[in-house]
Amino acid sequence: MEPITFKQCFKGAWRDGFNALRNRPLLCLTVAVVLLVTSALSVSLKQLALNASQDGEPAIFRLRLALMSFGVVLANIVAFSVLAIHVARYTILGPDAARQSHWYGRDLWRYLWTSIQIFIGVAVVWFIGALCAAFALRSAGHGTSYAALGTFFVLLMCALLFVVIRISLIFPQIAAGRSKRWRAAWQDSHGHFWVMFGTTIATILPLIVAGVLMTILFGVVLHFMPAATTVVLGTLVLQTVLSIAWVAVSIGVSAWLYQRFADRLLTLDDAPDDV
Repeated sequence: MEPITFKQCFKGAWRDGFNALRNRPLLCLTVAVVLLVTSALSVSLKQLALNASQDGEPAIFRLRLALMSFGVVLANIVAFSVLAIHVARYTILGPDAARQSHWYGRDLWRYLWTSIQIFIGVAVVWFIGALCAAFALRSAGHGTSYAALGTFFVLLMCALLFVVIRISLIFPQIAAGRSKRWRAAWQDSHGHFWVMFGTTIATILPLIVAGVLMTILFGVVLHFMPAATTVVLGTLVLQTVLSIAWVAVSIGVSAWLYQRFADRLLTLDDAPDDV
C-alpha cells in the first residue's frame, strides 16, 4: 500500500486516463467507432420497437428486435471492458506493458465474467429485497405505502453501493493480470469506503457537469430541430466522446485507488482465482 494523496489520485487519474488513450490510438479509435455505431443502432432499434408495438407487428418480429438490442448491449459491454482493461494496465503496469498486451484473451473474459457476477448478484438481491418488502408491507396492512417502499429501496441501494465500492479493487487487479481474490479485495478496502467513494465522485465530477450541460444543450437544439440529421449525429458523437472520457478517468482513478489500498491482493498475486 503506497502513501498516495487525494491530489495525486485526482491528477493521476486524468493524466494517466488520457495518456492511455494516446498510448494505443488505433485501439481506442476502434472502441470509439464501435460505441458510435452501437449508439446509432440502439436509437434505431428503440424507434423500430416503438413502431412495432403501435402497428401490432408479429411477436417474432419484436423478438428479433429484442435479440438485436441484446447484441448491441453485449457489444457495448465488451468495448467498454477492452478500453477499461487497457487504461488500468497503463496506469498500474506502465505504458510499455499496456502497449504490448493483447486486447483480447483470458484477462478480458475474467473481467467480463466478474462484471456479470456482480450484476447478477445485485439483481438477485434487489429482486429478493423487493419481494420481501412488498410481502412485509402487505402483511402489515401497508401494501400501498409508497413512502415506506421508497425508503426501503433507497437504503437497499445504499447498501448495494457500499458492497460494490468495497469489492471494486478486484477490477484493476484482474486488468493487471493478477489473481482474482474477492476476500482480499474486501479486506483491502476495509475502512476506506468513504475515501474511495469521495475520491471517485470528486474526480469524475467535471465530466458529470460537462455531460449534464451538453445533454441540456443538445436537448434544446433537438427540440427546435428534431429532424436535423447533423444535430442527431452530433449528439451521438458527443455521447461517444463523453463515454470514452468517462471510462478513461473513472478507470484511471480506480487504478490509482488500487495502488493506494491494494495490500493482500498483491501478496496473493500467484494464488488461484476465486470463482
